Amino acid sequence: LFTYNKEEAVVSTQSTGENYKDRKLCTAEGANVKPIEKPDEPGQEKLEKQEGNRLATWFRDTLGRETVKEVKMSDRQHSQPAVVTVENLTTLRRYLEMAPPEQKAESYKYLLHNNVVLELNPVHPIIKQLSSLRDSNPEVAELVAGQLFDNALMNADLVHDPRRMVGRINKLLTAVTKGKEE
Repeated sequence: LFTYNKEEAVVSTQSTGENYKDRKLCTAEGANVKPIEKPDEPGQEKLEKQEGNRLATWFRDTLGRETVKEVKMSDRQHSQPAVVTVENLTTLRRYLEMAPPEQKAESYKYLLHNNVVLELNPVHPIIKQLSSLRDSNPEVAELVAGQLFDNALMNADLVHDPRRMVGRINKLLTAVTKGKEE
């Protein structure tokens, strides 16, 4: 079922969880969609499960429990280091788009942060490197964690004000280029 405007998307996703001809309706973007089982590609090593769980806990504590509902390791994605999933993402996105301008910031804070699940890709090089970076350079690791979260929100079209990322990006660029001048 495809929708072509905001109103159709909101109405059609209101019926998520309902059945149509003995089939459960859900959005393809939703957190309740199970990923297709894919065999691991040769040469791709996953983060160890125990280390992945420690990293997910560190991520949640770093981002703050008021920012993200849950952080977990996932095989859902293979090209991105992290994605966000939200139940009824399409509906939520449409509600946020239709919110009055003076209420947008508060709507984003309330609706998003109570529902966002951050899924980390245990195969992605950034996630594997971040696992060791949090011990060797915790300040930069926290900047990277925040940026990965914002990148995942941006990929889901859930960023209200991207300007708030600029300061963090500049700090990351400073950390990366420090000592590189010739």
